[in-house]
Amino acid sequence: MKKHIYIASLVLVALVAVSAQAQSRNRQQLQFHAPFAFNVGTTSLPAGDYRVSIVNPSSDRSVLRFTTSDGKSTAMIRTIDVEGWAPSKGRLSFHQYGGRYFLAQVWMAGEATGLGMPASKSEKMLQQQLGKTNKNFEAVSINGF
Repeated sequence: MKKHIYIASLVLVALVAVSAQAQSRNRQQLQFHAPFAFNVGTTSLPAGDYRVSIVNPSSDRSVLRFTTSDGKSTAMIRTIDVEGWAPSKGRLSFHQYGGRYFLAQVWMAGEATGLGMPASKSEKMLQQQLGKTNKNFEAVSINGF
């Protein structure tokens, strides 16, 4: 009987932890200024002020929505979780190939799990082209506010 109570308690604690993470992600929103145009998946977005929010916080494959401050440009992308550290401020990481920028990761403030973007076909083609010249991408980060 004690074994069943112990197992039930463990399950309850795990469910509460998952629910708490989903609720904290639900409230999370990140604002940032991009001084350059960049790609989110297959969508190109202009330089400017953005708001990032998680559309489906309870899913293990979160979807991010990027919206310009004027609401004229929007992009959405499905992400994968990336383990790391909890930054005090939100942060976005980009891969830079010459003058082109591709979103790579988003870290919400205080979250130990980041959100990674799969490389788009355009980024993979650039990687292949630049691989022949032995040039790699540069990592560029922007802090949220």
